[in-house]
Amino acid sequence: FGAICADTPAKDGSKRVALVIDPGTAADAPDGEEPPALRTACARIAPDASSAEALASVAKPLRYDSSAMICAISGYPKSGCGEQVSGDGGKKDGSGKPSAPAASSAPAADDGDGGDDGDGGGGPSAGLLVGIGAVLLLGVAAVFQARRRR
Repeated sequence: FGAICADTPAKDGSKRVALVIDPGTAADAPDGEEPPALRTACARIAPDASSAEALASVAKPLRYDSSAMICAISGYPKSGCGEQVSGDGGKKDGSGKPSAPAASSAPAADDGDGGDDGDGGGGPSAGLLVGIGAVLLLGVAAVFQARRRR
């Protein structure tokens, strides 16, 4: 913050927000486009302003889609909105398009019920085991306390 907003003095009735605008790598850029360089900016905005308002104050023009998702900052990219990039560290498959994720050759584990319930099939959760342990501990303590009072 100190380095980015050093030249933007504080002002009563506003706040300063340091922004780092990183448009990504050339490998993930749309065909025919080169991403602009990473840049920093200090936005001076109203105390109740949002981060989107801070971005809009320093990186015009912004382009939005119909659901108010930011699609472009300072005109980059020229078209499209939210397309998935390769996710493989920027490697492309030679066609100019990001490569598709590699398919796994390992068979998928299946518990036989045909559904994906997301529990991993590893038995009871740790929380359940801890809860059972706590109940047992309280039961043992109650028995011990009852015998001690006799």
